[in-house]
Amino acid sequence: MFNNFDLSDEEILKIIEDYKNLINNNSEINGRFDEDLQQEIKILIFRVLSKNRKK
Repeated sequence: MFNNFDLSDEEILKIIEDYKNLINNNSEINGRFDEDLQQEIKILIFRVLSKNRKK
């Protein structure tokens, strides 16, 4: 759908780094930071942005 772009791994990692604060803010459960949730969010972002990549 909107994923008609071809981002490299480095570009995706740059996006994740740029949104680090937002990811961290959304990685809280009951007011406590959850590292596993943070990792899941990053993995999901990476999967979505690298989906449909030409191999």
